[in-house]
Amino acid sequence: MKNQITVAAVLLTVTFASQPRVAAQNAAAAKTASPVVGVGNFSHIVQDLDKSLTFYRDVLGLEVANNMAWGNMPAIMQLGNTPGAQSRMAALRVPGSQLGVELIEYKDIDRKSQAPRFQDPGAANLQLTLRNLASLVPKLVPAGARILTPNGPLEFNGGRYLFIQDPDGFVLELIQPADAASRPGTGNVVAAGFELTVANSEESVKFYNELLGFNMTLGASFNDNQTMATTAGTPGASFRQSRAPIPGTTVTMTLIEFKNIERKALSGRTQDPGTAILQLRVSDVTALTAKLKAAGARVVTTGGAPVQIGNLKIALVSDPNNLLLELMQ
Repeated sequence: MKNQITVAAVLLTVTFASQPRVAAQNAAAAKTASPVVGVGNFSHIVQDLDKSLTFYRDVLGLEVANNMAWGNMPAIMQLGNTPGAQSRMAALRVPGSQLGVELIEYKDIDRKSQAPRFQDPGAANLQLTLRNLASLVPKLVPAGARILTPNGPLEFNGGRYLFIQDPDGFVLELIQPADAASRPGTGNVVAAGFELTVANSEESVKFYNELLGFNMTLGASFNDNQTMATTAGTPGASFRQSRAPIPGTTVTMTLIEFKNIERKALSGRTQDPGTAILQLRVSDVTALTAKLKAAGARVVTTGGAPVQIGNLKIALVSDPNNLLLELMQ
């Protein structure tokens, strides 16, 4: 079909028309060094850590880097404003990426599952590049995943693309590119990216560019291609993307805004399954937290200032879409 391409391909290759306002935003961001200097983990708040760990470790093949048992450290409770709660965590490495995955489960506190959908503002998604998608597909549904792409993986230009949801509703975009066999390494996963669904592209790009020093390019227009929308499990929708590397890294962060489809903004708390947290390494967490607070951002951490956890000083702040940003120094 003429001009028929997948959402995954668009996420990788779309070029946006320039606008004077966008150029001015990008130029302003480039003049000042970003307070963000790196990235840590993409944290998933999960219903059941054992089930989620089985999915990410045994099905997707990610390697466990750290595993912490139940605990109720006062500093952790202060960080996420989760008084009285216990939490446990497993961190996993993503081969070929500076971005890791962290699975966190809470107990002894009220929890409400967010059940995120791809189109809902605040839904954060993991993009994984694979060597062999076919070997993974039969394992997904038995492990609790939901397939979003009708009729399984879609083939395009020698590559294969599949959108799924993990057991907690987090969307994963699985990509097997045409050159998968030549990628370095030995595991099935070879790279990762981060995607966030936003309520308003202009507002979100302004937040990341002006306050966090990104060089985000604002998506100029919505794409109405229904092949792409259906591939992502959002039939009938139009969408636009804005993207930039996370400062200090080669990890691409993509902001996606949907329209012509029912949306419900996520409002999960730190402990709620389906809530997403992105760890950002920063040069001065105290100054940046104060700057974000002065600009109207919600500081989740009890007391509104960073806490000391081991050799790290950390604060948890919400972006305009309720993505929680864990700022670490």
